Amino acid sequence: MNKQLHDIKKAIDKIEVPHDKLNQAIHAGVKQAKTNGKTTRRKFYPMLAAVAATTFLTISSAFVSPTMAKVLSSVPVLDSVFEVAGDMGLVIASKRGLSEGIGQTVTDQGIGLTIQDVYYDGTRLSVGYVQEFTGERGRLGELQLKVNGKEINFGDGRTGKPLSDTQYAGVIDIAPVGELPDSFDLQIGLNEIGDVQGAWNFKIPVSKAKEDARTIESNQTVTYQDQTISINNVKIGAAGIKLSLTLTSPDEMSLQMIDDHLLQFNLLNDKGDALTMLDSRGTGLVENGKHVMNMEVRYEPLQEDSETLTVSPFLVPVDTGAPEKVENVLQPDQLPMSIDQGDMGSIIIKDIQYEKNQTLLTFETASDFPYDGHFQYNTLWLEDAKGNNLANNTQGYPERIQSNTYVQEFQKVKPNEPLTLVTFEMPYLKVLKDLEVAIPLD
Repeated sequence: MNKQLHDIKKAIDKIEVPHDKLNQAIHAGVKQAKTNGKTTRRKFYPMLAAVAATTFLTISSAFVSPTMAKVLSSVPVLDSVFEVAGDMGLVIASKRGLSEGIGQTVTDQGIGLTIQDVYYDGTRLSVGYVQEFTGERGRLGELQLKVNGKEINFGDGRTGKPLSDTQYAGVIDIAPVGELPDSFDLQIGLNEIGDVQGAWNFKIPVSKAKEDARTIESNQTVTYQDQTISINNVKIGAAGIKLSLTLTSPDEMSLQMIDDHLLQFNLLNDKGDALTMLDSRGTGLVENGKHVMNMEVRYEPLQEDSETLTVSPFLVPVDTGAPEKVENVLQPDQLPMSIDQGDMGSIIIKDIQYEKNQTLLTFETASDFPYDGHFQYNTLWLEDAKGNNLANNTQGYPERIQSNTYVQEFQKVKPNEPLTLVTFEMPYLKVLKDLEVAIPLD
C-alpha cells in the first residue's frame, strides 16, 4: 500500500466538495439504483452447479379463491418486470423493445405466478415474473427446464423486489450448459413455492433479440504458477457482456484456487473502471490428463464508449477468519472524514443528505483495487444509537456515480440523530497486473 493512502488523513482535509454537482450526481445515482430494483447482493458470487432437469408439459390453472381473486384484481398492470426488478442491462433491453412480453399466468394453491417477459440475446436468458400471494411470500423452489422438449442442464440466479404486501416482482437469470438455438420453446416446471406443493407449469416461446450480441475473439493466454488462463472471447449485447475463458491446471483442487486464494476477474473499461459483475459459473472436465474449467462471467453493459475491455485477474483470500469490525462516529459537520480499512486503503465519507423518505450517504474509495459499480467485495453501513443497521431493504448496496465515488441509500433519520459508520478491516485483494489482457473493441 503506497504512502499516499497512509497519509490520506492529511490529504482529505484539503478536499473541496462541489456540492451543486455532487447533488446532481447523487440523485442520478439513486434514480438508477431504484430503476434497477435488485435485492441486496453483498456476498461473493458462487459458481452455479449444473442441474439435470425434468419438467411438466401441461399448463394448468387451479380454482381461484375469492381471497386470491381480490388480490389479483388489485395487481397493477406492469409493462415489464425488467424495468421494475431487473439490472441495468435488462432495463436498457426492455426500453429498447428488445424483450418479449409473455403475460402467462398459472394459479395453484392460492398462489398466482405470471411469466411477464423474457429476454435472450446470446449473452443471457432472463425471465421476469410476478408472484401474487396472501400471507407470507414463499420462495420459488427448484425449476425444471426443457428446451424444445429436451431436458437441459443449467444454473440460475435470482433477484427481485416486493411490489406490495401481496406482490413480488422477480427476475430469473438462466445459465444453460451449452449453446441454445436462436428460437425455441422454453418449458418451465415448478412444484414448490415455500412450503407449498403445487403445479406451476409454463411453456413460453423464446427468440433471440433483434439486436444480436457481438462476439469479439481474443484467444490470448497467460500463465500464473501452474494455472493457465485462456481468454476466449467477449460477447457484447444490449443487456450485458459475457466473458468466456478457460482455466487449465494439472491439479483439480487448484482450479480457480491459488495459494488459498480464489481467482476472480474484473472487466475494466479504458478508464480503468470495473464493470459491475452479475454472476459467474463454470463446468469442469479432464483433457489430456489436465483439469479444465470453462468459465463464463457476466457483467452489466458499458455505460459509455470504450475502445478496449481489459480482463483483470485478482485474488480473493479464503479462510481469513472473522474480519475486524471498524466503527466510527459520523460527524456530519466535519466531513470529509476517513475510515481506515487496513491494507485495502480507506473509505472517505464526503456527504450525507437527510431527505424526506431516505438518507443518502456519499463516499469515495482510496484504494488501489478497482471496485465495481456496486462496491462488491467491500461493505459499509450506518447504525443508529441502538445498533440497528439502517440499510434500506429495497436498496442495500451502493451505486457508483463516478469512477471511485458511490452513493448509498439508508432509512430516514433525523439530522441530529447520532449515527455510527460501520465496516471491516478488509483482507487484501491482489490484482495480477502482469496478467491483464486488453481486448480491442474496434
